[in-house]
Amino acid sequence: MARLSIYAKYYAYVTTTYASFTAAIWILFVRAQGLSFAEVGLLNAVWWVGLVAAEIPTGYVGDRIGRRNGMLVGTVVIALSTVGMGLSTTFPQFALVYGTWAVGQTFRSGSDDAWLYELLDERDATAEFAAVKGRATGLGLAIGALTAPLGGALADESFRLPFFATATVTALGIPILLSVPETGDDNAERFTVAAAVGVIRRRLARPPLRAFVCYFALLFGVVQMTYIFDQPVAQDVALAAGVPESATKTAVGVVYAGFTLVAAAVSYRTGWLRRRVGIRRWFAAVPFLVGALFATLWVAPILAVPAFFVARAVNTASVTLGNQYLNDRIDSAGRATVLSSASMVYSLAVIPFEVVGGVVADATSPLGALALFGVVLVVGAAAMRAVARPVT
Repeated sequence: MARLSIYAKYYAYVTTTYASFTAAIWILFVRAQGLSFAEVGLLNAVWWVGLVAAEIPTGYVGDRIGRRNGMLVGTVVIALSTVGMGLSTTFPQFALVYGTWAVGQTFRSGSDDAWLYELLDERDATAEFAAVKGRATGLGLAIGALTAPLGGALADESFRLPFFATATVTALGIPILLSVPETGDDNAERFTVAAAVGVIRRRLARPPLRAFVCYFALLFGVVQMTYIFDQPVAQDVALAAGVPESATKTAVGVVYAGFTLVAAAVSYRTGWLRRRVGIRRWFAAVPFLVGALFATLWVAPILAVPAFFVARAVNTASVTLGNQYLNDRIDSAGRATVLSSASMVYSLAVIPFEVVGGVVADATSPLGALALFGVVLVVGAAAMRAVARPVT
């Protein structure tokens, strides 16, 4: 009964991280303040730079103060940043909020998976990490699919309302986290900075994990770049379909709910994917499938919306499977630090894609940028597989 209670609380916490009324209108809100695609790309770069700068320090802090407490700090920072986002109107204000939000996110990125993996380890069930994480993410995305169109409807009334609503839901994670136990090494105070550096050097900076992290970073960077364009493209599709301009944000919310539901379904079955497809075969195939699909947008722009569905689903499952792969190959001591270090590499990879993608979209079109980077993904993945074995 206690086991069910803890897992239920974990699922509830995850849903508060995904229940976003802003997900479908975020880019539209920023664009409505007069920012160009290039400026949106720069803002996203600020986000990723913030992640890069804070990942290792906050992962280390998570190992020292406890993974649950790290998640708690991140939740507080993100709730406050969401309110700040809704009140922002200029590029400098947005940049400040993006940076602060990123720091809050890094407290979660290593600590949450480390906390869950240690919880499963205490029950001799680490092989179920992908299944439990996938189900939690799937449930969270399903809730997100419900809140996305509601956020669009709120935005049709006022662009700021979805941000205030999201901050309220995010804050619900605070009492949930306070009610769950801590996990991990009882001697965290012995985990010094020197020990953290040693763990990163031994585990992450050498084969086989080094090759995998670089390979996954390429896939992650390209897929994350596409998120700049899905809302504007969906809005253009809605207008072309005859939706009145006054209702386009609601329409985008509905489309975004579809993105999220597909991702939720795939995430919920991540454990099945691990057992039936396998992590090695998954990562051998998906970079080429996603890259080829986006490359076809040069000649078949009608496939843009289906491509966004695929990208969302692939990204969600790949993050969980990738963390299962890493968790299985690292020790308890410094687990959050290593996971945060890997997240730092992924974040670093996104920065050039976000900046260059925004510039290319302003010079050509969003679909032109997507097609170009689809080619980059295929060629880059092929080159990496030619010189190393990313997944052993």
